Amino acid sequence: MTITETIPPQFPSLPQWPGEPEPVDTTASAFLVVAIGAAPRTADVAGEWVQAAEAVAPTRLVCLDAMTDEEDCARMQHALSEVRTGVRIIIVGGQFDVLTALTMARAAGAIPAELTGFVVHTDDAPIFCAQCRGTFRVAAGPGDEIDCPGCARTLEIHGHFASALGSYLASDARAREI
Repeated sequence: MTITETIPPQFPSLPQWPGEPEPVDTTASAFLVVAIGAAPRTADVAGEWVQAAEAVAPTRLVCLDAMTDEEDCARMQHALSEVRTGVRIIIVGGQFDVLTALTMARAAGAIPAELTGFVVHTDDAPIFCAQCRGTFRVAAGPGDEIDCPGCARTLEIHGHFASALGSYLASDARAREI
């Protein structure tokens, strides 16, 4: 699925990614801009956001490689621990990284009005395996079947996104046959 495609009606809970990033919310008291990954568009968007944010309020830029890296996750947690009410947390990167970082921000207490995400590619996605209860990064999406990296079952990725988990639901594709 490309970023500018709309979500089919059979998948109403899936995140919809705009083709262009949202402008910076000028009512914020501070900004945390998080750029994840090496895609050129990530750096471009983060740079535009930082420039706009610095004109309004104190701004911090955090650049991370991937949300699968323990050090990067720790850096994200640290940055989130330093934000206060009124901050806007704006995150750019690939789908897996943005969804994972948004989930971390929600878990740290951020509310929807404080969060913005922009996805530069949908090449990968986080899935939650209902069998082994693990969350994994996969190069697939809703409607696809994959082998679970945790339990090795063949999983069907469902058209359901759980924002609390920051993942698409996946379950045993062969369960109906049993």
